[in-house]
Amino acid sequence: MKRGYLFPILIAILAMAACEQMPGEETQMEAAVHANAMAGNCPAADESGNITIVPGLTATIITNGYGRVAISHDYADVHTTLWLYDEEATGGRGTEIWTSGGAQPFQFQLGKGQVIKGWDLGVPCMRIGETRELIIDPELAYGAAGKPPVPPNSRLLFNIELIRLEAP
Repeated sequence: MKRGYLFPILIAILAMAACEQMPGEETQMEAAVHANAMAGNCPAADESGNITIVPGLTATIITNGYGRVAISHDYADVHTTLWLYDEEATGGRGTEIWTSGGAQPFQFQLGKGQVIKGWDLGVPCMRIGETRELIIDPELAYGAAGKPPVPPNSRLLFNIELIRLEAP
């Protein structure tokens, strides 16, 4: 291959790579949510306890927590249950898909892409002991591909109880 062709090909590869989000990278939306949480600028719930975090992600505070809020890079231990969202079902709780159950909580690190975006955006600002329900549109969950047993393009409802926070 001639040298003259190598440089444009390299530039094209770098440009394509820059357009795709790498695992663990934050989008501008995620960065803003995490920056607000770190600054203590958490969105307030309305009179019904509902919070619109970003388009496609709403939270309802079920039980208030205490202490500092969860921020980016914290390790969060949670108990959670996942349902397929169903407008016709009581409380929107359609088919139950998964529950962490038992004594062992589920742990992940906020803002590191270890969980779906709806969690990386919906758990910041939670306090220890807080329980909230997240309704997450497919774009912030498993999208068009789904993730068995979650069907493609599923809207999800999570009940999340924050058990413990640990700074990195």
